[in-house]
Amino acid sequence: MDRNFDNLALRLEDKIYGTDKGYIRFELLKEDVLDFCPAIKEGKWRILDAGGGTGRFARFCAAFGNEVLHCDISETMLARADGENRASGQSGRITLRQSSLMDLSPQSDGLFDLVLLHGVAEWMDDPAAAVRHCATLVRPEGFASLLVYNANKYILKRGLNGRLLVKDNPKHKHRKLTPTGRMTPDEIAQNLSTLEGEVVLRSGIRVFNHFLRSIIPLPISREEWLESERLYYRKEPFASLGEHSHILWKRT
Repeated sequence: MDRNFDNLALRLEDKIYGTDKGYIRFELLKEDVLDFCPAIKEGKWRILDAGGGTGRFARFCAAFGNEVLHCDISETMLARADGENRASGQSGRITLRQSSLMDLSPQSDGLFDLVLLHGVAEWMDDPAAAVRHCATLVRPEGFASLLVYNANKYILKRGLNGRLLVKDNPKHKHRKLTPTGRMTPDEIAQNLSTLEGEVVLRSGIRVFNHFLRSIIPLPISREEWLESERLYYRKEPFASLGEHSHILWKRT
């Protein structure tokens, strides 16, 4: 089954999205979308946030005036999102639905100007199928924003930690927030190559995160950390070594 975060909703919010690394991730994703999808600021788009969690990116999109369908399989996440949407005054532009990405189809739900799949595919039974299905929901000239846990960075970290040849203990996997459905940027692009469209951006989200967090106290401020990431996160080979791969795909 696809991973449901009902029992981890607050932990995700506090330990990931509420931290410096969550801030870095959110800011870089916003910059990618604004730079390559500038029409989002006109407020005329129909947007799908698939597996949108507590709705941070949905609210960012809705703030421009866009209509957003936010779906998630977690009732707890959606309840949290509903409260945050109301508090921010964005509830009128965001529709919440408890459903999986794979339950949506062009026939029943139409096509979208922008489809967001951020940190979701790697928790699903078939990440590659999720990426392809996400792209089928994009209208011609529209975009898919795909953020997937990066297999390249995972291998690099295990090698630097001396664990490259050490097998994971399956008894402890359920305790971690490390997804098993990892993909490299090349694998994501290859999965999209069978569809009519093109990759317009490949960036690496949090290239330096893993190495900086071992230094206590941090030698730089949060803003300096963000600026350091900005210098290289769209340049190879660093773009292929982010904690997550961010790919923007445009349908033709």
